[in-house]
Amino acid sequence: MSPQHSSLLSVVRFCHNSNPWQDASLAPLFSGPPSDAASVQIGFLPPDVVAAVRRDTDACAKAKGGPPAVRWSDDGKQFWINEQLGSAQARTDALNALAQHWRANKTFANPLDGWRDELYAVYGPPDPASSSAARPSAFLNLERAACALFGVATFGVHATAYTPDYQIWVPRRSATKSTWPGYLDNSVAGGITAGDRPYESMVRECAEEAGLEETLVRSCTKQTGVISYFYTTPEGWVQPEVEFTYDIALPADVVPRPVDGEAESFELMSVEQCVASMRRGEWKANSALVLIDFLLRHGLLTYETLDCDFLALTCALHADLGLPGC
Repeated sequence: MSPQHSSLLSVVRFCHNSNPWQDASLAPLFSGPPSDAASVQIGFLPPDVVAAVRRDTDACAKAKGGPPAVRWSDDGKQFWINEQLGSAQARTDALNALAQHWRANKTFANPLDGWRDELYAVYGPPDPASSSAARPSAFLNLERAACALFGVATFGVHATAYTPDYQIWVPRRSATKSTWPGYLDNSVAGGITAGDRPYESMVRECAEEAGLEETLVRSCTKQTGVISYFYTTPEGWVQPEVEFTYDIALPADVVPRPVDGEAESFELMSVEQCVASMRRGEWKANSALVLIDFLLRHGLLTYETLDCDFLALTCALHADLGLPGC
């Protein structure tokens, strides 16, 4: 799935591999009618999804006895969440019903065969009731596996656990994982379920994936920022993603261990081993970006070692996604 890379910049570009704002084949998905000044773009629809939306939306709504989830312009080039759906819950129910229809009919086996029964928040226009006019609100919640079909932004947490001498705890993903089986990964990582806060998600993932006790995690963890990128899958699904990043400075005697089956093992790797394995294409694509960010922040990769790639590498880890909540 992942090729060998001539440089770490190539590793980054393998993940941050598209700009959907410049892709004329994608149809915009808005929060409401584009003529509404309050409407904002929330996603990108590939041609196959456009066709399925136009074919199935009305029939699905009729079967469920409610308003259609999505409406579109006469020329079929602009799409929006039906303004008749007057609440976040109504929008959530309608769009997930459409996704469930596709799942039942095997319309998009990839990615819907990976259905998780886990909702991600999809952000929309600022909430007028919020104390901050700029703060985005959860416009609706969408099944995790369906997010790629609608090209909406998703959010996750990724933590790098390391020892005092800067060896890094690297798990190998289970061979039975539906995505990136057997690849190397960040010490702890996971998506942010709708309603969760990033830090609490990270603490929970540390316990579930690596057996790290909450008290320990809270005492030796530092939030370090975010990375952001556009990843288009080999199947053509657009995935704008934001990952909240954390450093976990573990004592030398603490050893992470697989707990929930997400990882099959943990290994201590030197910086040199990490860099070499990334260039061999052994890492999950977005996790390599998180690790590169860690190495840059800690001065383990420098301008002197990267030369002309240093600025390009640093900038590429922080793309402006231009979507609500990002």
